[in-house]
Amino acid sequence: MPKYVFHLHDGPDVPMKSEMVLAPDDEEARDLAGLRLTLSRSYTHVEVERDGQEIFRLKRDSQTDRTPAP
Repeated sequence: MPKYVFHLHDGPDVPMKSEMVLAPDDEEARDLAGLRLTLSRSYTHVEVERDGQEIFRLKRDSQTDRTPAP
């Protein structure tokens, strides 16, 4: 199962928190990242990496999803 790293952010003055997550695919990782933001009001956005490469970002307040260009 692929390993993903969630980089959780809460503004520029708070250190980023990183969490490793196992998920069967990118879609499940996206769902888990969205749940992580929903369940914890502490974080404003999450950047998700697989194999050291950012694959997408989610922002809680604006409900936007940004996938980096290849």
